[in-house]
Amino acid sequence: MKKIIETVKNDFYNYKNYHFIEIMFVLTLFFGLLMGLTSFMPPIIYIYISVFILPIITFSGSLFIEAQQKTVLPSILSDSHFPSLYAIGKILSATLVQLLPMVFYIVVMTFSLNISFNILLFIFIYLLSTIIHIIIGLSLSIIAKTTYALSMSYLVYLIVFSIIPILYSFNFFDSDYAYILIISPAFLSGVLFESVVNQYSLMGAWFHYVSVSLIIIYIVILFLFVIKPFIVEYLKDNYEEE
Repeated sequence: MKKIIETVKNDFYNYKNYHFIEIMFVLTLFFGLLMGLTSFMPPIIYIYISVFILPIITFSGSLFIEAQQKTVLPSILSDSHFPSLYAIGKILSATLVQLLPMVFYIVVMTFSLNISFNILLFIFIYLLSTIIHIIIGLSLSIIAKTTYALSMSYLVYLIVFSIIPILYSFNFFDSDYAYILIISPAFLSGVLFESVVNQYSLMGAWFHYVSVSLIIIYIVILFLFVIKPFIVEYLKDNYEEE
């Protein structure tokens, strides 16, 4: 537990240095104002951007910068339980930052837009969706060997996977395609958000349980088979570079 807290503290130190929290606050305020005061896009689109896109870029980027700048705490790097503790700490710190837009959007939707929805269920889906996308972002950083490769990974994921729930919100898909789109965590999250915020469901209620189950499975798979085994190698390789 102590190592996790150390990782979280170190992360927030880096967030402060690289102005991640300030950037997140400005983007949250901007999206919140657009959500509450304009009809430029459906309100749920701003939630998608905050959950499916920002964590991928910002928090995977923070790992990449941390490795390049060699700001990982030596006491954590040398710990025998480092992979799991460090990864959990990274996910926890990123999730804490993501609470800011979550609270802001709940306030806007409830008091400005007068949308009636299950707030507790929304929080659960928001946190679940945020965690899977933070883990995807960390996985992309670990897999990418160069800045160019990381940028291309972002581009591919955002185009192929993140745009899908946006198109889903505009009814571009019918139920025949849902079985194919389950490979996208963003699509699964989008299905859940639509069911809570807009009370709209492309499939039956059973598909919501399937979506939650698949997201949890993706979290476990990425954590156990990408993050845990390779994060030490990734960071130590960067530490050994001249």
